[in-house]
Amino acid sequence: MKGSMSTLERSRRITGIIFCLPALVLLIVFVLYPLGRLIVGSFTDWKGYGSASNFIGFENYAKLGQIQYFKEMVIATIFYVIADTILKNILSFTLALSLDKKGKGRINRSVMRTIWYLPALLSGIVTGICWHIMYNYNNGIINQLLSSAGLEKVNWLETRGLVNVCIVVAALWAGVGSTCIIYLAGLQGISTELYEAATIDGADEGQVIRHITVPLMAPSITINVMTTSIGAFKAYELPAKIGVGPSESAKLIASKIVDLGSGAYYGRGLALSVILTAVITAISLLQLYYLRKNEEKNG
Repeated sequence: MKGSMSTLERSRRITGIIFCLPALVLLIVFVLYPLGRLIVGSFTDWKGYGSASNFIGFENYAKLGQIQYFKEMVIATIFYVIADTILKNILSFTLALSLDKKGKGRINRSVMRTIWYLPALLSGIVTGICWHIMYNYNNGIINQLLSSAGLEKVNWLETRGLVNVCIVVAALWAGVGSTCIIYLAGLQGISTELYEAATIDGADEGQVIRHITVPLMAPSITINVMTTSIGAFKAYELPAKIGVGPSESAKLIASKIVDLGSGAYYGRGLALSVILTAVITAISLLQLYYLRKNEEKNG
């Protein structure tokens, strides 16, 4: 009996390995191998084509500070990540609470959910172009509305600092719906008996949200915070298509990596990619640690 159980376990283990092999092969070919080439290439003078390259150590990393508006781009990226992550999660959580309220017609709620989710179906390029048109100084609908109200037009995409806010607003419009769906799924998994018991005990709506909803939504919060922050660090299409005016000070790091990779400074682009990957990994691990700790505490 003992031997048969051992054989069964061995068979299950082999079966599990066989099923994992395709995913493992894809991981190695499309993630680990390119990442290894990226790291190695960042220490060479490789131009992005051919095989000729020379080892130059940390020269590409040392020259990152020579990139024009580099510090401003780092600040713009940090601002975008923080604003997008915090605001998107707050807005989508609030929206999910309002869409999940009982006592309203299901058809109306379904329609509202569809309307809020529709922008998420558009690609970042399409969203960026649409908002670039709306922000246009002369013909944009936003400035036309301001003019109709008797207010002065605003040069949204040419004003330093303001363009960063414009990019965040467009990103919120595009991403709140998809984040809200995850919160809605989490809300629908909470037993109504808990709410009924809290109401009987005299808890008001704020106390119910603070002591029941938020703690039980910890897994959904973990998923959304991590995915939105990682997505914000990698954001390229939407900010690039909205435009940052004549100055590159509002350009995000991901956009600059693409510029460097398609120009004469390919090595610097690789070095910047390695740094961005390391930052995303470190922040994601920290977020995972603290958010999981919070889940265990509330669980």
